[in-house]
Amino acid sequence: SDQPPVLLVLGNSMNEAVQSAVHEAMRAAGRDIDVPPSKLLLEGYKEEDLALVQKLLPAARDALRTMPGAPFVKVCDAAGKLNVWSTVESLFQSPKIYDDVAARRLTVQGAYIDVKTGKVQFLGEHRAQQDLLEEGRPLDVVRTA
Repeated sequence: SDQPPVLLVLGNSMNEAVQSAVHEAMRAAGRDIDVPPSKLLLEGYKEEDLALVQKLLPAARDALRTMPGAPFVKVCDAAGKLNVWSTVESLFQSPKIYDDVAARRLTVQGAYIDVKTGKVQFLGEHRAQQDLLEEGRPLDVVRTA
């Protein structure tokens, strides 16, 4: 039988936005002494005001919660992988993607690339994919003026 196409959600190491989110999460947890300066912050941005960093904060906090004593780089890698899963979850809010995955016309998988080595770690399907499908089809949103 033919395999369905794969929609690959690829996260990457050494991502400045993820690093900034982890920086903020560690600072809020009182671990700012363990954190290198944020490149985004040094470029003149306030981290807490950056929309992307705000979007990544839940993954950063979850990573820090699961490994509270881990070094900054390890927390960043974990946050990057958690963000892959968060992105997969958001893709399931698309009626088209939901329908295609439910009908096995598409598979959504996660992966993570180490930018230093070029090595890609394939993470597979979201471990809660069946739960995501059982939540029911998202509604088509029609916006009007």
